[in-house]
Amino acid sequence: MPPSAATFSSDLMEVIAVRRAQVRMRVGLAVGLTFGFGAITGWVWAFVWLACYGALQMVEYFVFAKRTPPPWLALALLFTNSLVFGAFAADGPVNEGVFGLACWICLLCGGQLNSALTSQKSQAGFLAASTPFAIYLAATPFVALWLGGAPRQAAAIAASAVLIVIFTHLIWRAAARALTAESEARAQAEAADAAKSAFVAMVSHELRTPISAILAGAVEANDARSASARSSNLDLISSSARMMRTLLDDLLDMSKIEAGRMGVEVTAFDLRRLMLETVRFWGPVARRGNLTFRLEGAHSLPAWVEGDPTRIRQVLNNLLSNALKFTPQGTITLRMTSVRRADGTCGLTLEVMDTGPGMTDEQIGGLFTAYGQLSNSVARTHGGTGLGLNISRELARLMGGDLVAESAPGRGATFRLSLDLALGQAETPAGDAPQEQTGLRVLIVDDHEINRRAFTLILQGAVDAIVTAENGQDALDILAQQPFDVVLMDLNMPKMGGLDCTRALRATAGPNQTTPVIALTASAARSEIDVCLAVGMNAFVMKPVEAAELFGAIERVLDAHDVAVAAVA
Repeated sequence: MPPSAATFSSDLMEVIAVRRAQVRMRVGLAVGLTFGFGAITGWVWAFVWLACYGALQMVEYFVFAKRTPPPWLALALLFTNSLVFGAFAADGPVNEGVFGLACWICLLCGGQLNSALTSQKSQAGFLAASTPFAIYLAATPFVALWLGGAPRQAAAIAASAVLIVIFTHLIWRAAARALTAESEARAQAEAADAAKSAFVAMVSHELRTPISAILAGAVEANDARSASARSSNLDLISSSARMMRTLLDDLLDMSKIEAGRMGVEVTAFDLRRLMLETVRFWGPVARRGNLTFRLEGAHSLPAWVEGDPTRIRQVLNNLLSNALKFTPQGTITLRMTSVRRADGTCGLTLEVMDTGPGMTDEQIGGLFTAYGQLSNSVARTHGGTGLGLNISRELARLMGGDLVAESAPGRGATFRLSLDLALGQAETPAGDAPQEQTGLRVLIVDDHEINRRAFTLILQGAVDAIVTAENGQDALDILAQQPFDVVLMDLNMPKMGGLDCTRALRATAGPNQTTPVIALTASAARSEIDVCLAVGMNAFVMKPVEAAELFGAIERVLDAHDVAVAAVA
């Protein structure tokens, strides 16, 4: 794309600015040439040339310092400067023959290279500065013939002159491209820094909102005189906490993706059930917004497939949440299609379509960019981190698929998730249904008092006894004295962390050597989970902890422990 007039002028002025900064160097060079080659060119000509060239430098330095010249005048100045500079040694062949011609050619080559190095920002500036040197070089073969050289010698000089001009242009082009790439990289880095700064400010605002709600709800709940008022305030605290967890999950996912540590798992799951649960969750939300929620193609889905149900649900929830945010009226459609293949795999396509305002091509281009939203008004109106779509696309690609968007202004938007999944088999539950656990003794090991109090609040009333410890060493002392049914173990603690504590527990005979240990971790990285299992932990629960997740983990490890004990007996 050709540069605009403003860009053309701006680039040319940058070349003039670079030349102004080098004016002392050029004057010094001119003085050196005058006294170095004056004996060859003739002293009268040398001093006349020095006066003319010096006057041009003064014009460039003083006149253009106070006002911006029109482009044509700047180009004329560049051309004249080169014309005068190249003329310095033109008298050399007359006075010194072939030696003078060689000196002239060397001077012209230096001028060509200097034009390439000082005019990288402007092609017009480079052509204006290098053309006089190219004209002089074109004349050198004829000068060689005039001096009595053979035609083959003149041809060699002509070929050399052509190569000099060509290579000078290649040098300029390479330097200009490198400078452009550097400028673009700098602009992108500055834009990324600005986006991250805005992102940090936005996240700070987004976190203050639920924190303020939690504090206000806690105060009001404490002062509330009726059960209904207290329940309302507790609901406010709960929803605000979930909002904070969503924000933190986005931040953690993004940090894992940027560090290359995000992973996905492959397990058999009921795809139809996952879709049904998703529809049941979002259907009422759509109805509350006076939107129609349509489901298409559910009958075509296979029942059981192998993949990562958690990440598929995360991507789908993000797409549906965005569709509901940006559709003031109309319809949200979830279209599902699948193609079964002979190799036992299934091509799954999930499309979320809305009747919202749509997007331009430019907006779609920046849609999956991290640390950004379509506009500042989007963040103000709808909130959120702006990371959801970027995370969703990265997750789709980690699962071997992709996420793309199609839209046009006024025509809504379509987000298409494509995945290749292996067909799976339904899992057969083993044994009888788990019995209700009663009389449980639980040890909570965490260095933060708030966490210990939070886990105690979740478990109280569901277990018989709760004991807490601040670090792994205190936990080992307690575990050596009294038996427990389950240990909830934080990983990062002072004195002794959860991994070392569990390793020591499994290696020492005592009442809790085989007691199930559940890791409480803020990381879902596969490598960290593998380390937890390797030292003897039985399960893990992600922080911040949901009550249902914690009780589910406790039930699973107790069932597995009972089976292991029965097998030994």
